[in-house]
Amino acid sequence: MRSGQSKLQRLLVFMGSAALFLSSCRTPQSEVADSGETAFASELGVEPNQLTTVETVSETGAVVPIVKSKKPNPKAAGIFKQAGQLGARVTEKGEGVWLIEKGKRRFELREQSRQAILNGTVVYLNEVFAEKKGNFALSHSDFEYTLRPALDPPEIVLRSKTVVLDPGHGGVEPGSLNRSLRILEKDLNLDVSLRLQKLIEENGFKVVLTRYDDRLVPLEDRSQIANRSNAGVFVSIHFNAAFNKEASGLETYLLTPQNSALSNDDIIGSSEPSNRVNQTHLLNFEFGYRVQSRLIVDLQRVDRGIKKARFKVLKDLECPGLLIECGFLSHVKEAPLINTPVYRQKLAESLSDSLTSILMTGRIVSSDQ
Repeated sequence: MRSGQSKLQRLLVFMGSAALFLSSCRTPQSEVADSGETAFASELGVEPNQLTTVETVSETGAVVPIVKSKKPNPKAAGIFKQAGQLGARVTEKGEGVWLIEKGKRRFELREQSRQAILNGTVVYLNEVFAEKKGNFALSHSDFEYTLRPALDPPEIVLRSKTVVLDPGHGGVEPGSLNRSLRILEKDLNLDVSLRLQKLIEENGFKVVLTRYDDRLVPLEDRSQIANRSNAGVFVSIHFNAAFNKEASGLETYLLTPQNSALSNDDIIGSSEPSNRVNQTHLLNFEFGYRVQSRLIVDLQRVDRGIKKARFKVLKDLECPGLLIECGFLSHVKEAPLINTPVYRQKLAESLSDSLTSILMTGRIVSSDQ
């Protein structure tokens, strides 16, 4: 009996020694890196073991974090690189949603969509955010004229602190209309502009209107009035209408950059701006974001977003310019609201607040610099 126990003890000792030897020869999991992961991490400028962590249990039972490899999305290199150029961080949230963050700015992208979200405000991309050649990345135009000003707001540099307000339409051009309420867009545009003029002037800034009464002013003359006035900011006021009677809300338009598509269609074309106008695209975006986000908060209307178009009134400007659609005269509930002086006063107050903030923080530079 003792002989049998002695043999069993020797066998157990041998098996324990063998197990100890094999465990000492094993390469630690944290030192193993997938070749694809290594290449991806190298492209992003980080070490492979910086990509993920996992938890294990020590001999004492305590949870100890150790490094472990996991597969990064191999299609993410493009958007990671673009964000990295701006010093921003990218998070793939899942279900086709990507978040790019820098400071207090959060820019959310959705795959197969032209709609993005900047701190809660809708922004339309020039092109659909989609996989191209095995990679997700923004177009050059969207990187330069949307993502860059969204995450890195430009310094506000103005030719002057004069605001030129442009009441759209006038005279024989009534614009949109609502027959049942007997209201014409041209009258509403002028009413809001006159209210806005008073508020901005009360804050100590000069205001010039492209028309002060019901008359027709050619589109090319409107931008020239702004240029002759050495305007710092140009804002064209409009109201909307649509065949789709469900359409409602507010939208702010910027000039479409060269070789980019309009927000409301996929036609790529050239805006052919002068060099001076081309330099204002970044400021256009920042101004548009400030105005649109404030309007949505103040008026609690549908956010139809920051969009781009080739409106003639914006093309020849020598200063930043916006065209704002302040609501739909074709909507059964929004039109009666627009028809009230109270709503139009709130609209003017919101625009005054955002424009005054821009003027107060702007640095003046001579137009010949």
